[in-house]
Amino acid sequence: QTQARLLHIGLLRSFAMDPDSGSKRRRSSSALAPVAGPFVRDVQTSSLTELEQEEWLLTTGHGGFAMGTVAGRPARQYHTLLNAASVPPVGRIATVSDIEETIVASDRVTTLNRYRYPTGNSGGPSHLSCFEKDLTSASWTFNVEGVRLKKTLRLGWRSNVAAVSYVVHSDHPVTLNLRPYILLRDFHHRLEDLDTSRFSVTHEGRRVVVEAEGYAVTLCCDAGVYLCDAHVTAPVDYHISRSREATPTFGEPLWSPGLFSIPCAAGTTRCTVSIALSPGEPDLSLAMRTDRREHLERVYSSSAAVLGSAALVESLRPLIDAADDFLVTRRIAGSELMTVIAGYPWFADWGRDTMISMPGLMLTTGRLAEARSCLMAFAQHVSEGMIPNCFDDAGKVHYNTVDASLWYLEAVRAYAEASRERLPVDGPLLRAAREIVQGYEAGTRFGICVDAADGLVKAGDANTQLTWMDALRNGIAFTPRYGKCVEINALWCNGLRSLADLVEFDDPPLSAELRGKSDRAAKSFNDSFVRPDGLGLYDRLQPDGSGVAGQWVPIAEIRPNQLFATNLRHGPLETRHQRAVVDVCRQHLLTPVGMRTLAAEDGSYRGRFKGDMMQRDAAYHNGTVWPWLIGPYCEALLRAEGFSQQARDEVAGALSQLLAHMGRGGCLGQIAEVYDGDEPRDQEGCTAQAWSVAEVLRISAMLVRGQ
Repeated sequence: QTQARLLHIGLLRSFAMDPDSGSKRRRSSSALAPVAGPFVRDVQTSSLTELEQEEWLLTTGHGGFAMGTVAGRPARQYHTLLNAASVPPVGRIATVSDIEETIVASDRVTTLNRYRYPTGNSGGPSHLSCFEKDLTSASWTFNVEGVRLKKTLRLGWRSNVAAVSYVVHSDHPVTLNLRPYILLRDFHHRLEDLDTSRFSVTHEGRRVVVEAEGYAVTLCCDAGVYLCDAHVTAPVDYHISRSREATPTFGEPLWSPGLFSIPCAAGTTRCTVSIALSPGEPDLSLAMRTDRREHLERVYSSSAAVLGSAALVESLRPLIDAADDFLVTRRIAGSELMTVIAGYPWFADWGRDTMISMPGLMLTTGRLAEARSCLMAFAQHVSEGMIPNCFDDAGKVHYNTVDASLWYLEAVRAYAEASRERLPVDGPLLRAAREIVQGYEAGTRFGICVDAADGLVKAGDANTQLTWMDALRNGIAFTPRYGKCVEINALWCNGLRSLADLVEFDDPPLSAELRGKSDRAAKSFNDSFVRPDGLGLYDRLQPDGSGVAGQWVPIAEIRPNQLFATNLRHGPLETRHQRAVVDVCRQHLLTPVGMRTLAAEDGSYRGRFKGDMMQRDAAYHNGTVWPWLIGPYCEALLRAEGFSQQARDEVAGALSQLLAHMGRGGCLGQIAEVYDGDEPRDQEGCTAQAWSVAEVLRISAMLVRGQ
């Protein structure tokens, strides 16, 4: 029955607003139900190779996470039982790779799940029979000659603690040996040339403390005895990372200080091992904690208030659950404020991703206080009219984007609309918004400024990457988008008009001034970006190379960036041109899993996101498919067609494959960062991406609400 649920995608019927009449009536919403958990994999019906590719994710709510394969064998350097956030939400430290289970009987010794080594040799059978994952736990069940063992991993909520619980059913006495493999390293790194002297170990009874490089992990077990018995494996093969890096080998040896040995009589035996990064303490009763579930119940309640019914929340719950994994806390000036992890396993919180994701992750689900908290977090870091592009794992703030600040203006507009809060003109949010506009008008980093000749924003040069298409490596800008970019100026017009509306009550003269600037920029936009051949909009206007100021050349690449001129609330594109944008994007860019970043007919198109870093970066924004772009495409389609039933059905079809992918391949219950541009469109990049989930959730909610 559970597996049938995993495969089922059905049409929802809901109450939706008829955009033509404004009346509420029963009609088909055409919203597709995402695949719901719990996720179950029966090894008898799945190959071990498939299970070694499928991944799972558990999160702590403050940047920490656990991740691995369904098969239970680590396949990336990020696959651990706990990547602890030492400086939440960053400073992630890989603590314990895994716990190896061995069943010792009178006549045999059986290791339940052996690792994969570079030779391809797993060292023996897995004995795995079933995998299950729900919101707060991942479980593996093993069977071996009269013994059934279930292993369940849980994480602490907003704490650097994990617990692995075991239930052993045996028809004869056995001993269960549990060997933890300790890493204590930056979660990006590997201990390729392992020097075991980096570790120091102390233990008292069943409490073990391992220290390395200024970090300490504590392990406790509630049964048996601890035995000092250090062991180092051969280098484990991280085959997913090896394939991604296009290198012959990619792995590291694993080190263990000893093992917990637990006698198990015939019948049922239970025990738990808990892990904590210092100064956290192990929690052997973690399985009894309900913090995360209680938190999610509050989220469902707030979502129902926005969506209008508990039934609609239930239909979208897999997306709501997925969204929650990305929302984390960051301490700023003594306050816990909300931010967004851009993607798992390797991204931190990024300004652009946070602002784009906010409407889907927070406003759609009624998390208004957290949305405001998030806007406050970035408002406190406005510098020269710019919000940070990212906070790295060392906590350093980076200002290197032209669009994140403009997305901040849109996020403030969306928050004000959703919350119905009248924001004071001298309050922190509108003060930050005004600083952004003033910074762009005065000129700021990277040549970002408003061109006095036409009121449009220009930025950068051939050596900078300031838009979201920002792949840059070894001095090579793979998508050199500088000058006046189409989405930047759509966002600028939208931001000016949005701010004008928001300050109108407190400062009518400022509102009128902003509206006038928006109107002027919008006229310039339509005069400059609309292609005369009917193929939508130019992607950007670049300097003609003559050195004469004010000479611009339109670049006629077909890219999805033009969609933002149509889908933004105050987008600048005249109505008569909007359908052309939707049509050209549908014809040249739309795929079942998102939008290509460049039309396949273009000479710069790259259909495979494969190879080494240089090859991948060359393809990253030159044909690679991004699921998050399905959001602006679907919204542009709905608005251009007046939310007609035909448009709604088309949007439902556009979402269907992404929703189906949540239940198969990749990371279970999540949506990936990118896919190949060409068939068969392998999933690539981060296996769980915030704005991918956010935009699918936002559009799904828009469908069921009819607006």
